[in-house]
Amino acid sequence: MNETKQIRVALRANSHVLRLLGEELIGDDGLAIFELVKNSYDADAKSVSVTIDLNKAIQTVAVQDDGSGMTLEDLQSKWLVLATDSKRGQAQRFRSPHFHRLPLGEKGVGRVAAFKLGRQLTLVTKKRGAKECRLHINLDDLIGQGAYLDQLSVQVEERDVPSVFLGDQTGTQIEISGLYRERWLPGDLRKLNRLVTSLASPFSTNDSFSVLLSVPGREKDLQGMFGSDDFKDQAVWEFSFRIDDGGFSWDYKFKPPLWKSVVGRTLSKNNDVLLLDASHDEPTDGREETSAVFQSRFLEGIGPIKGVIYGYHQGPEVLKATGNQTQLKNWLRDQTGVRVYRDNVRVFNYGEPSDDWLGLNVRRINRPGDRFGTNSLVAAISLDLESSYLLKEKTNREGFDGGGAFPRFVKLVLSAFERFEHVAIDDRKALDDVIRGKGTAVAPVRFLDAMDSLKAGVKSKNIPKAFQREIDAIEREYTELRDVMVSAGTAGLNLAVIFHEIEREVDALAAAVERKLDEQSIKKQIEQIHYMLHGFAPLLRKNPAKSIFCSEVIEQATRVRKSRFAFHSVVFSAPVLTKEEPDFKIKAAPNLLVGAIGNLLDNAMYWTKVRQELDASNGSRAIRVLTQHREDDGSSLIAVIDNGPGFSERALAKARTAFFSERPNGMGLGLYFASMVTEQMGGILTLCNAEELREELDVPVALDGAAVVMRFGGK
Repeated sequence: MNETKQIRVALRANSHVLRLLGEELIGDDGLAIFELVKNSYDADAKSVSVTIDLNKAIQTVAVQDDGSGMTLEDLQSKWLVLATDSKRGQAQRFRSPHFHRLPLGEKGVGRVAAFKLGRQLTLVTKKRGAKECRLHINLDDLIGQGAYLDQLSVQVEERDVPSVFLGDQTGTQIEISGLYRERWLPGDLRKLNRLVTSLASPFSTNDSFSVLLSVPGREKDLQGMFGSDDFKDQAVWEFSFRIDDGGFSWDYKFKPPLWKSVVGRTLSKNNDVLLLDASHDEPTDGREETSAVFQSRFLEGIGPIKGVIYGYHQGPEVLKATGNQTQLKNWLRDQTGVRVYRDNVRVFNYGEPSDDWLGLNVRRINRPGDRFGTNSLVAAISLDLESSYLLKEKTNREGFDGGGAFPRFVKLVLSAFERFEHVAIDDRKALDDVIRGKGTAVAPVRFLDAMDSLKAGVKSKNIPKAFQREIDAIEREYTELRDVMVSAGTAGLNLAVIFHEIEREVDALAAAVERKLDEQSIKKQIEQIHYMLHGFAPLLRKNPAKSIFCSEVIEQATRVRKSRFAFHSVVFSAPVLTKEEPDFKIKAAPNLLVGAIGNLLDNAMYWTKVRQELDASNGSRAIRVLTQHREDDGSSLIAVIDNGPGFSERALAKARTAFFSERPNGMGLGLYFASMVTEQMGGILTLCNAEELREELDVPVALDGAAVVMRFGGK
């Protein structure tokens, strides 16, 4: 007969886990110090001093606070208990007695961070009305006491006469010796100082919390370093915002240097509409759409978000105008980035030099003139610890876990940054124009107009005829490349950037001619333009024009979108497709015209969704394509009309400009592309709101949004 024997075996932790937790759980020395500072915050400290004493025979790192301190019982039941639940679960709901802070530490292993720095730890602590306590831990000796944690012990002494916290003083001092780092280079100390000065939030708080670093005998290594607030008043742009259940509110300031007649301004809005950035949406099957407009439910598990953004112009002219060029550049090198604070204490590693958690630098690659990179921003995002319960910090203290509410958090913050960039774009361009000597009153010059001015300048300035032939060649190449470039549709973002650069180069060439620069300089600028044109022209092929029915073009543009129209309950109509309007022929490159109309339909799809969400309406989204052909003069039009929010005044003025977009993370090429296609066909693209078309076309009353009309000439 077989017998089964069952026994219960205790689960034990090897004493070596202390070394692993200290050396491998925490990423670097700075984060180890930060963990100790967080404990001081939880203990109601107002100030924390971090001292690195390298002049002693035995070098030390000390962290001392003026917090509530601990008793012998606290040491026994909390500090010396790894993974204690004194700050988790129900305990996390209890606020500190003095400043009513919720505890930042919750995993109960932060104190082991000291062993990331060195092998020995001495702790002295005193609580009001209790004796001063001291304990010393030599990690090697401690681990040597036994193979398992339950075999280890430390000796704690109570002092009748305190030696550190005298009189009524309270707090905790932790001194680490036997340091693993043998040499502290100036760069190490400067990096640590940058970290320490950024630990406390720049937002106003009900209590004060400051952290100071001192390195006796090495003060010169920290000379010339500035705190996180030292140059905030030198920012050219300032944008503060709040996202909460009441909506999105913001304040904007443009504060240019007082030179060359650049005028500052301020703007603010309460309960504004926040359009959501779509760049961090999860992949879909191509039909599903995510929300386009902020709704209060998106803050679940995140809570209210406050932010302040300081934007800087890195141009030498602007930096010089501040009067502190060198100091400001050094400060920006140390302070730029987008940091996150929770209950006024920093969450790492957000905002560190190598961290771009919002992807701002990637966004800037294709739109360098409109976007801000991390090296031009000093920004801080503030969260409430209690409300942001779905944002969980990683065990290694390097940011939040990527799941849960984190993608929503990123999306909301990035959307606020989008709004800042959108509001600032005109001021940024005005400042750039002044720097380039164009002045604030000069409107952007279109390429062909710039070429005409350039030719006139060449003629009036007696420039050699050889340059005239070169300029004619540039114009021919540009025109051909422009005509074929549109075949790439919105996929031609990089090509559109090249065009933008070519136009700028031509404008610079015209300015060089006007200033009578030497022939060699002019020749180099011409060669640069030729290089750009020749390098990209072979990537494209010209599309021949032919006569095609209007209905065919519209049908092709709508064919691939029919399933999306149906899935999202978009009421689409085009009378020319149902023979309610007469068909007619257009001479065009079919694929270009199909692509242009497709862009207009996609824009209408997005903005009807925005209107539906703004109105919290269950009503249908509607898009109608109207056509018209006049036999008397041969003119015709194709109009795409929707029931979205319509064009703003700013959009009516600028929407056909390359890279202008009111859609978050929009490329700003859809209407620009459609305009180029229309112009290539000898027509013109006009924008208006639907109401303005009612006298010309039969526009239903329900269609009260935007109208984009491609108008083609006739005989």
